[in-house]
Amino acid sequence: MEDPMRHTDVTRSSGTFTAAPGAVPAADRVTRVASRPLWRMLDLLFSALERRKQRYALMHLDDHQLKDIGLSRSQVEQEVTKPFWRG
Repeated sequence: MEDPMRHTDVTRSSGTFTAAPGAVPAADRVTRVASRPLWRMLDLLFSALERRKQRYALMHLDDHQLKDIGLSRSQVEQEVTKPFWRG
């Protein structure tokens, strides 16, 4: 399937230009391209927040629960002390 972001098919009939059926309007293509950095930034933000939430939950597990998942308290401490933006 061809990427609609690549080009817009244009046909000419009776002296005017019209977009072919199924073509993506140029304004929509510009909006999609411009919004990509925003979506990437939001994705990174939500990933960092989810990581922070998981580390908080990990920090509150007791030793028995940590043993069940195969982690030691020192491994948890090492993970929890990382900045939220580091994976």
